[in-house]
Amino acid sequence: MASTNYRNLIDNLYEGLLYVDKDERIKYWSKGAEKITGYSSSEVFDKQFSKEFLCPINADGKKFFGDSSLFFNTISNGTIKQFEILITHKDGRQIAISTRIAPMYDSKNRVVGATQLFTDNKDHLEHLIVDSEEYQQSFFDPITKLPNHMSLEMSIDAKLSEFRRYNRPFGILLLEIDNYEKLSNIYGDELKINVLTSVSELIKKDLRPFDIAGRWSDNEFAIVLVNVREDSVEMSGNRVRNIVEKSEFIIGKGTIDLTLSVGGIIATPHDTKKILIDKLRESTEKCFNMGGNKFLLWSTVE
Repeated sequence: MASTNYRNLIDNLYEGLLYVDKDERIKYWSKGAEKITGYSSSEVFDKQFSKEFLCPINADGKKFFGDSSLFFNTISNGTIKQFEILITHKDGRQIAISTRIAPMYDSKNRVVGATQLFTDNKDHLEHLIVDSEEYQQSFFDPITKLPNHMSLEMSIDAKLSEFRRYNRPFGILLLEIDNYEKLSNIYGDELKINVLTSVSELIKKDLRPFDIAGRWSDNEFAIVLVNVREDSVEMSGNRVRNIVEKSEFIIGKGTIDLTLSVGGIIATPHDTKKILIDKLRESTEKCFNMGGNKFLLWSTVE
């Protein structure tokens, strides 16, 4: 009875769970894995990841099958690994997942395979948005359709928890529109409807699949960057700043130019959400006082 209950519990997880043997062939495939990938258990049994099946890659296009298998290190030496990767759904679209791979041992403490637990919340989130007006109003900005302040705070809390538990580094960008109050007094609602929507589209196009962008306040956007170093935070911050600087924004019968003051930071295990945002505001304020259209990493702020 206990074994049956345990199996039912695993099968009804929203997360996907699979087990591979030492040859990396799938021997167990949960119902959660079926929902996320579109493949039934019978379709995947005894298969290995490949270009034709799931095709796991990262945001930079690195392959995680064949000689660069997701499971290699875990099966070789028993290490637990975490990845943020893209897999190909049965219908051909790519979906982003977070995954954790752990070794499985026999009675003699020998590694005999590996389990992979993976999560994809995107489809679930999209259904909630479509089906629940209350959800949409609670977690999404009505103008830009990006996650709102509350949703971003939840994302930062989640990333801090993952960092402390799994040592997954992350960074944050805070993007403040220069001279927003002055522009708002001139253009009013047109600025919000036309320009903010355009800025949000530019930000979304520049995102990697795993990063999270949202509207932090009237004149601010924030981006949570996953698995980054200081140099990549700086690169991302300057890239978004340059994209906005070089764009023209239609308003009325003409166009206006916009610039951003951008602060960036890499989180540490001792940071809290408030500490991170306070440090970012220090950076964006200094950028603006220097004339705007600047990027500063918090560690460089005196």
